[in-house]
Amino acid sequence: MNEPDTSLTESSSTPPNRLPRGHAMTRLEVFTDAAFAFAAAMLAISIDEIPSNYPELLNALKDAPAFAASFAILMLFWRAHQKWSEQYGLEDFPAVALTALLILVVMIYVYPLKILFGAGFEELSGGRLQSSFQLQSQTEFRGVLTIYGAGYAAMCGLIAALYLHAWRCRTDLALSRSEQFFTRAEIWSWTFVACFGLCSVTLAWLLPDRLVPLAAWMYCLLIPYSPLVDVLINQLHRRRQQPDTAA
Repeated sequence: MNEPDTSLTESSSTPPNRLPRGHAMTRLEVFTDAAFAFAAAMLAISIDEIPSNYPELLNALKDAPAFAASFAILMLFWRAHQKWSEQYGLEDFPAVALTALLILVVMIYVYPLKILFGAGFEELSGGRLQSSFQLQSQTEFRGVLTIYGAGYAAMCGLIAALYLHAWRCRTDLALSRSEQFFTRAEIWSWTFVACFGLCSVTLAWLLPDRLVPLAAWMYCLLIPYSPLVDVLINQLHRRRQQPDTAA
């Protein structure tokens, strides 16, 4: 009789067919949480001074949409690292080095992140949500897109590298076949997402001036990407399991 697949005994909060190995928060995860919290604080509204009157308050609140969007992006990467840490519980040198690089990029990434969202909301609002950072030329806009795209691609690539490290440790971690499948899926998924940043940088310098904003708005394609990929990966996983079930 075949041994039962232990991946079916995970808690309800764990993704299907994957066991959590990080049962307790590691020092690496605690440090990462603190670093992301500090990065979020760097984005805070009116971090340099508190509004002293009503007009100053309204002016400070103009940055709220850009702050909220930037905060959401930071939380996306924080959750990605938390999910990886909970799944594999690795704290060896490669895991620490990759996490340190991720935090380094996050600290550099926060200001271009808010600047780009600020410019986007200013354009969408017709100037009513004026950004405190003003771009003087298309060349500067291309430069911001390049910094943002490079940072975005680097962060996605580092998440993919963390999953690749877990894949290389699959024997030591005793990953089941299902866990190995989802680990490979995460590697390819994050690698593909990283390509969005590189494509944006390429378009920023190849498109004519009037079409340069398309290099920024192409990130909107990522909104349907995640749920679509989840569906495709789960369907592929079920198909791969059918021969085993029949046997």
